[in-house]
Amino acid sequence: MKSFFKFLGTLAAIFTAVISALAIFDRISNRHTIKGEYLDCSDNAVEDK
Repeated sequence: MKSFFKFLGTLAAIFTAVISALAIFDRISNRHTIKGEYLDCSDNAVEDK
C-alpha cells in the first residue's frame, strides 16, 4: 500500500510539473497579445450622449 501512495505521489508531481511548464511556455509565447490602442480610455473612445 505504501508503494501505491508513492506511485500516486510521483504521478501527481509529474502532472504538476507538466502543467507548470505549459503555463510558463504559454506566458512567454503570448507576451505581446494586446497591441495598439486596445485598452484606450481617452475621451475619443467614449461616445457622447
